[in-house]
Amino acid sequence: MISTTYVEIKRAVESLTSDVTENVKDNWYKNVIERTGKTGGGIDYEMRLGPNNLRGVVFSHDKATYYVRRAGPFSRLGQRVTNDEFSNVMSEYRATGKIPPGYTVQRWTRTRRAVGVFKIDPPGSAPRDAKNLWKVLVSDYGKRLAKERVGEIDKAMQAVSRRLSA
Repeated sequence: MISTTYVEIKRAVESLTSDVTENVKDNWYKNVIERTGKTGGGIDYEMRLGPNNLRGVVFSHDKATYYVRRAGPFSRLGQRVTNDEFSNVMSEYRATGKIPPGYTVQRWTRTRRAVGVFKIDPPGSAPRDAKNLWKVLVSDYGKRLAKERVGEIDKAMQAVSRRLSA
């Protein structure tokens, strides 16, 4: 009886939970520097039915996932360029007198030779604030999404109450 009566509520909660899970899977590796595939691979959700409640739970199979943080403000901003890329950057520097956009130089010698050319991460990447990734992508996003969809859940609860009272 519970499974047939609360099907609208279950559908609304499961939709919300699956959307949070998809958001986490889509944005997990956009927020971290090292992309090993270990922490973001085991994220999933399940529905838990108790005697008085129905909950959608997003979880991870790997315990380390809960402790991953975004890059901090002083973390590595770029990666060293390859030899071919270095020669292209330096030939443009010699021609124009400027380093091309998207690159930076670690230091210059007295003779104005570049030492350590880095390709800067794209500016549209995730913020560098060292926040806990699980809290940002699951908890905070889930709360915001629940506030936006409270109307859907309310409609489902009203439909159930109308059916029970009839």
